[in-house]
Amino acid sequence: MYSKRSQSYRNNDSLKLYPISPSDSQPQETEYKYLPLITRVSQEQLDPKWQECKIEGKNLLPRSNSAITILNNYLYLYGGYQYAIGIMKDFYKLNLNGQTYVWQKIKCDYEPGPHCRHSMCSFEDNIYLFGGQVADSISTNEIFIHDVKQQQWKKIEVNKTYPAPIDSHCATLLEDQWIIFGGFYGGNQCKHSNDLYSYKFNENNWIKLNKQKGMEPAPRDGSSITSYNKSVFIFAGKNGDMRYNDLWQFDILKLEWTFISINSFNNIPMSRSGHSLITYQNKLVVFGGIHDITWELDDLHSFNLDIQEWKTINFDTSRRQELELPSPLKTNRNQPRQRKTKKLPILLRPMSLRKSPCPSPKKQIRSGSFSQYSSYSNGHNNFVSSDQSQYQSNQNNQNNSTVHTTLNNVQERKRWEQQKKKIAMLKLFEVENREIMNFEDDCNVAEKLKTSIILIGNPKQDLKLRKGILTEFGSQIVSKFLLPITGGQNTINGKKPCARDGHAVAVFNDFMILFGGDRHTMSFNDLYQLNLNQF
Repeated sequence: MYSKRSQSYRNNDSLKLYPISPSDSQPQETEYKYLPLITRVSQEQLDPKWQECKIEGKNLLPRSNSAITILNNYLYLYGGYQYAIGIMKDFYKLNLNGQTYVWQKIKCDYEPGPHCRHSMCSFEDNIYLFGGQVADSISTNEIFIHDVKQQQWKKIEVNKTYPAPIDSHCATLLEDQWIIFGGFYGGNQCKHSNDLYSYKFNENNWIKLNKQKGMEPAPRDGSSITSYNKSVFIFAGKNGDMRYNDLWQFDILKLEWTFISINSFNNIPMSRSGHSLITYQNKLVVFGGIHDITWELDDLHSFNLDIQEWKTINFDTSRRQELELPSPLKTNRNQPRQRKTKKLPILLRPMSLRKSPCPSPKKQIRSGSFSQYSSYSNGHNNFVSSDQSQYQSNQNNQNNSTVHTTLNNVQERKRWEQQKKKIAMLKLFEVENREIMNFEDDCNVAEKLKTSIILIGNPKQDLKLRKGILTEFGSQIVSKFLLPITGGQNTINGKKPCARDGHAVAVFNDFMILFGGDRHTMSFNDLYQLNLNQF
């Protein structure tokens, strides 16, 4: 069923095919049934704000819950998790200013070991790694430091100020402090956290910031945090099966939490966890996450800190059944149709309901009934027509004659029964046009495959397009509806990431860098850039 909101999306997402003249546009849209399907696919895949980075050489293994950071124009990545492999311990870097994007594996004599659901940051000329899971249900509170120039890892000594072993927390830099929030305490505690800690790099000392009790966020993991102007902001997260969409601010100078009330409730993002949150100028930017079991998101939102208002940049399209244009081969099923009772074929009916293969005699009508053989009936008198009297006499004669049935009649009857069986079996394969709609596949992938086959292999001229204009069959045709716009040598402009959670993000100049994540336990190893200037 299509909602009113999704109907407005479809009206706004319509894509013109640039006809030769306005008078020619209407015949093209009505005559050629495949045009709406093609324009929908083109509209879905192109988004000028996004760029996919093309990786040269061997790509990384797909993973989620890894950590990335940027130092000296290099993107550093450590660890992660994949369902088929488990927790990873590899360490890579990638030159963001290079002509091509190539992952370079960094080999060190000493390594932190397997880590996922951890945090990583860069400060001065070093990279820091904290917390996370090191094995199934086993967390750590250790900090490792990597010297980029010497390419060496070193474990920092843990002291009493350290928080308990924790994973699934969120972290951000604020000047010379590394601030973490929430997460899940492992070990003997086994509980969600709403603690806010600050780490001093030069002092190797943790300070708990939210010591005062009062209004504060509920304990959670899978949240996200970012910093802006002497404050940190956290958004959403989950506590068990309960997910949030609340926004909080913590003032570092006042050391107090403030719940941000929203001026307009129109564009508040859905509750989620495993998403990303960054700061750009005076805006908070939220992407992706998971809203419910098997419902990952690909929506994009921004929050203006000056006017305290959310704005939806891209709506979620992961549940495309509600938002997509109906296929030309489908009907717009606004309400589920009730199934009509179907008349079973002869062979599938119980023996008591099967009709005789021979022409059946007409049954005698009971008194008080009304049929084509009775002229009038009521509760007291019955007037039977002459046709019925003739019918009764015929029935008696037939009963007497069945005893003297010849062999030829038996063989004829068998042939007639076999013929009816064939007819009944053929009827099993007959499906009415209106019933075919019930068996059509609503899967968007199937529709895209169907469109690809049509564009590539169908020779009909009404299915061939060139520059949005119908062309004659026989001319050279190149269809680019299913292909994104190619940008530079190392990027594909217009291609946006699919729905996911557990991805890692970082800010590089005016771009948000996004890597990996997963959807339905299927991990990704793709790399994207979001142009933050195009909001």
